[in-house]
Amino acid sequence: MTFASNIEKIKGHIEQAILNKKIGNDSLAEAHTLHPIAEIFSDITIQLADTNSDLNQTLSSSLNKLFRTVRNSTAEQFATEANHTNKVLDRTINEVVPSSNRNNSTFNLSVVADLLNTAKGEYGEAIENGKLSLIVEYQDAKGFISRAEWVFNQTSNRIETQMVPKVQKINTMFSDLNKAVDNKSDTTTIDALINNTIRQIAQTIGLTENQLLVSQGEAAATPAKEESKKKSLQTVANVRILLNQTLEGYKAQNYVEAENLATKAYLENYENIEQDIAKFDQPLEKTIEVMLREDLRHAIQRKIPVEKIQEIIGNINNNLVKAENLLSSSKLELGLGSMNITDAQPTAATITPSNQTLSTNSSLKMTNYTNTNTNTSSSSTGLEKNKVSIADEESDKPFNPSPLSVKAGDTVISRNDDVEIHTVTSSGNSSSTFAMTNKNRELDSGPLNPRQTFEHTFEKPGKYNYFCMIHPSMTGEVVVDK
Repeated sequence: MTFASNIEKIKGHIEQAILNKKIGNDSLAEAHTLHPIAEIFSDITIQLADTNSDLNQTLSSSLNKLFRTVRNSTAEQFATEANHTNKVLDRTINEVVPSSNRNNSTFNLSVVADLLNTAKGEYGEAIENGKLSLIVEYQDAKGFISRAEWVFNQTSNRIETQMVPKVQKINTMFSDLNKAVDNKSDTTTIDALINNTIRQIAQTIGLTENQLLVSQGEAAATPAKEESKKKSLQTVANVRILLNQTLEGYKAQNYVEAENLATKAYLENYENIEQDIAKFDQPLEKTIEVMLREDLRHAIQRKIPVEKIQEIIGNINNNLVKAENLLSSSKLELGLGSMNITDAQPTAATITPSNQTLSTNSSLKMTNYTNTNTNTSSSSTGLEKNKVSIADEESDKPFNPSPLSVKAGDTVISRNDDVEIHTVTSSGNSSSTFAMTNKNRELDSGPLNPRQTFEHTFEKPGKYNYFCMIHPSMTGEVVVDK
């Protein structure tokens, strides 16, 4: 049931992305295509990989392509791509969820209840002191309520005739809920409307609210080794994402970018799970390692035909499928699950521009970087000015330090050493506005995988507010002096 609910949440995000693209707000459209990749896919990939590893890869590729499509497409083109992704999601549901569950009213209504309960949490985060503070969370709530209503309508057609009056009552409750959300009512009102709707749905099929909200129990009971598997499989997914980006960069003849992406796929991701794969198939692990570390990078450096690059990446992906199957089916505790990524130091082979220096200070959440515009005598001062630490969403200082003071012409390099994906994105005056367009957005890192970096040089004095598109409550500021 949790799997089905997560698929519907992805559809809710896509629905909101389409609506934002139609009105020309690419920033919000990007946020809603990025959330499924960063927050939901890792929760479904284990079950999907166990059932159909090829479909798992297809869905991963489709979600990433949809994210990349936002900026360089019309609203109609984006809607077409979104429709393709939704079809892949439909295949995913049919593949993983047995037909006996898909056709079961209680199962589907449990999905409805979970979506509504999640929407309640999102709405609570969006409204602060009676005012809209986080628009992404607000739209998340709208999207999840919309999907809950859709699933309910599909299910109500199969409910017995004598239940029609109760179904009509629930439809009215959905209508009241949507109006209240549109009017940005206070959280107490929304909570009451959602709780009453869930209670009415439960009573319709003779269950209690707690029985209907079974997903929370499922989530709480997730064994530690499943969390470990999820992290390992997410790392495999990160490698695939970077390989897709490598191929796109190579096709565009951006060879330096392609090589950097291929290097990140190996050094910043695959290296973290080498030992886990080697436990089950050491030759397979070594094959993937050599293909990522040597074959692909050397081929890019030689600028061989794009078809050959595509072939190498295809072979790597085929072996990653085998590794994925080993990781997902294993009953052993994997090393990555207990690994504290803040203790993992960058290797000497990490690619950085020649005027940047990696620190080995493992006590920081982020690796320190030198100021690219300071001379030798003042490099220590520059080091203090130009580091930004990206911690997790719950941290008191998710971007640290903030505000950060630099001089015009200084370069700030951020590194994500959290275990989740984050972004560094301009926000206008606050994280909730999303007013910046793609053309005038000062900061735009795109999704930063764990241990990935983002570099930006501030040319003009001023105050630059930024936030994480995935976790909009994470905000920061750079103050640039003359």
